Amino acid sequence: MTTTSSRADRTSQSRSLILDAAVTCLLRDGYARTSTISIQAEAGMSRGRMLHQFRSKEELLVAAAHHIFATQLEQPVPPVLSERIAEASGPGERIAVVVDVLWATFQEPSFWAATELWVAARTEPALAAAIRPAEKRLGQAIWGRMDHLFGPDLVGRPLYLPIRPVLFTSMRGTALSYAFDARDPSSEPLLEHWKELARHALLA
Repeated sequence: MTTTSSRADRTSQSRSLILDAAVTCLLRDGYARTSTISIQAEAGMSRGRMLHQFRSKEELLVAAAHHIFATQLEQPVPPVLSERIAEASGPGERIAVVVDVLWATFQEPSFWAATELWVAARTEPALAAAIRPAEKRLGQAIWGRMDHLFGPDLVGRPLYLPIRPVLFTSMRGTALSYAFDARDPSSEPLLEHWKELARHALLA
């Protein structure tokens, strides 16, 4: 029993190591230049050991897609931002803090690794098929997290459901521009506009 359990643990650790290496390669090299050889080198393991887990680049990157989305689902709100939300003096201030929290998620490595896979999925049917259900689960989790952050009072406002996707999709689109125009995200001009838009929709 112990031997079987130890073997399963090693297999799980090897799989996690490979998937983490795949995400690192996606971030550093992009989808087109990520190969099983580069992932193997990043993971620091033999080709035979890696092929035992994943038989092809496609299979590996499909698993990496699920790994990225699972990581995003499990990612907690940073303690500093959680404290700011808890200490917000009123709904207007809470909206401002939540917008900051949401914008920060688009600066995380997992967002850029996922973006590489989203773009590749346009011409990779197998990858698209794997990403689609994971993306739906992620979307539901994102709505749930946004509801939790805004709190029941703001969630109950009439325009909350329309403003929720407007904020999210606007932030995601803006974040993509950072791929070719690197700048300080904390000074993003739209940040104050998002806050004002949310205040106007939810507090008017």
